[in-house]
Amino acid sequence: MPQTNGIGGKLLTSDLILKEAMWQFKNNLVACKRVFRDLESKVVNGVGNSVSVKKPYRVKSTEGRTLGIQPLVDNTVTITINRQRNVGLKWTIQDLTLSIEDFSQRYIQPAVGEIATQVELSVFNEAQNAYFMTGTVGTDLSYSTFALTRAQMNGVAIPDEGTGLRSALINDIDAANISTSLMTVFAGQGSIAKDSIQKGYMGPLSGMEFYSSPIVPTHTVGNYGGTPLSNNVTAQTGSSIVTDGWTASVTGLLKQYDVITFAGVYEINPITRTSTGRLQTFVVTADVNSDSGGNATVLVSPSINDGTLTTTDVEGTTVSLAAYQNVSAAVVNNAAITVMGTANGVYRQNFYMHKNAIALCVPQLELPRSAVVAERITDAESGLSLSLTEGYTVGDNTETTRLDAVWGVKLMNPELIFKQYTAKLN
Repeated sequence: MPQTNGIGGKLLTSDLILKEAMWQFKNNLVACKRVFRDLESKVVNGVGNSVSVKKPYRVKSTEGRTLGIQPLVDNTVTITINRQRNVGLKWTIQDLTLSIEDFSQRYIQPAVGEIATQVELSVFNEAQNAYFMTGTVGTDLSYSTFALTRAQMNGVAIPDEGTGLRSALINDIDAANISTSLMTVFAGQGSIAKDSIQKGYMGPLSGMEFYSSPIVPTHTVGNYGGTPLSNNVTAQTGSSIVTDGWTASVTGLLKQYDVITFAGVYEINPITRTSTGRLQTFVVTADVNSDSGGNATVLVSPSINDGTLTTTDVEGTTVSLAAYQNVSAAVVNNAAITVMGTANGVYRQNFYMHKNAIALCVPQLELPRSAVVAERITDAESGLSLSLTEGYTVGDNTETTRLDAVWGVKLMNPELIFKQYTAKLN
């Protein structure tokens, strides 16, 4: 039975407030709807838990009649539920006599909008770990960019097996700049209307579903200088590359998410293992400083594998990683290094990805046992969860309500996403 205020007016219940909060939550999300979402059932309630996802292992065929046994290489990614956001709200009992629409506008929408923004930002921040790049740095977005990106995604075997699995997440400025030409392309397709109520949806183009968002982050390139070269007599593989030739004693020489190339190291198709003709782009995974001699060790992704690497299995046996080759060659000594973008340049970004590139898990949070009101809701369609707890303050006749979301996010398959630097902002 609904609560009343004693004079015949019905009070909004916590159940109704939580349902409205969930509706607002899922309708404030854009990027979160374009990622892998099927992990919540595998996570025990609460922050700090994790779930492991086993990725498919790769094989390399053997020519001729002699059988070549392929090693089983464990390829597991762990997603940790390490994010939590809450919003505390205080309202009077009189506020609970408002209609749910008025109450939502005054309290729920700002609160849930803030939580949704933080979840979205965490997805975009993971996307910045992408190492594949498309387009010409500093060049405005155009229709031809989309066609080229699709071809480049095909070139590195990003699956295109079904409608809606590839997405383009575009910043609002670039989206506005091309909206007129896109609408011309979409005209007559009909399908643009199917999801027109979805936030940020722009329509299908070049085999991708296009969405725009105002919170796609910009990227600031490091304060690099000099004539950088790789610096090791033996050709280098792995994720740690020794370099020299940089401007001496620079803090922030390279920034996390910067993208670089090494002369002679080319991108390959992972199925045919042949060069695509494009230099492999590498993302810098941690800020880099140069020493007084202009030397620097750069941590990069992907970890460079020219097909010669090996690992050790659980039984201590050395096994080949030839099936996981990701470049045409190792980094030879004195290979020229190119940094994408000008030093200290600020660039708008866009992302083009397969749904399985990033995994997002938003499980239920364990509820406190001592709270007067403690409820949670899980949306059956999206898998999203929110919790609500309440307490009453007798001194000023107010209710304090707390809304919480917990989640984990991980770039699970970095080989399934491209990023792009468009216009330079400084």
